[in-house]
Amino acid sequence: MDCNQLARAATKAGEILLESGAETYRVEDTMKRICFAYGAEVVDAYATPTMLLISFSIHGELCHNIKRTQIKSVDLSKIDKVNDLSRSILDSSMSLEEFCFRLEKINQERVYRNWIMVLGAAVCTLGFAFFFKGTLKDALCAAVIGMLLKLLMIQMDRIDFNSFFKYLIGGAFTTLCAIIASKLGACHSIDTLIISVIMLLVPGLAITNAIRDTVSGDLVSGLARTAEALFVAVAIALGSGLVFTLLGGY
Repeated sequence: MDCNQLARAATKAGEILLESGAETYRVEDTMKRICFAYGAEVVDAYATPTMLLISFSIHGELCHNIKRTQIKSVDLSKIDKVNDLSRSILDSSMSLEEFCFRLEKINQERVYRNWIMVLGAAVCTLGFAFFFKGTLKDALCAAVIGMLLKLLMIQMDRIDFNSFFKYLIGGAFTTLCAIIASKLGACHSIDTLIISVIMLLVPGLAITNAIRDTVSGDLVSGLARTAEALFVAVAIALGSGLVFTLLGGY
């Protein structure tokens, strides 16, 4: 058993989970499970939203690995597949090489096609408009702006745009489109329109994971995720407020 390969495999699994939006405790538990499954005796795993660390001993040899990470997106499918793979090692007597191959295969899987995500954005904003007591005109307008916003976010993700400015531009774009729609008479309530579309940008998962990490005792991760959610909220508000300020309101 190559302990360095095992360390890299464990941190790779943790990296996929963390970058897909998994909770801290799940990342650490999965890394430990993988190491124990291949004969590690003493295992310590540590995860934050920006770093992974694994340390274990196997056959008297001490091995460590550290990995710099960042949360990229939300992909519950990858979280589920890595979670299942890490728990099926003992039952299937899977070799470490096969595990690494299957792990890389999961990592290379494409997320949903762009047109599906754009359509999903339209459905979400349509539903939020009705939820916030908007009219049919508001809902249809929100769906169109939601599709345009999602296309913009996809393009910014493609060029690896800075996260803060990405949400700032997203908030500004939403508000600008809503004001234009209001001037053209395409919507009944501009407030409902803006709120419905901005819901696409709200960091709901980050806030949820921040609370779960804090409650479970992972204070560093909890504070980091809380700060991330606050920065996103500030960026959205700044972008929206900037447009209103420049245009003198609506």
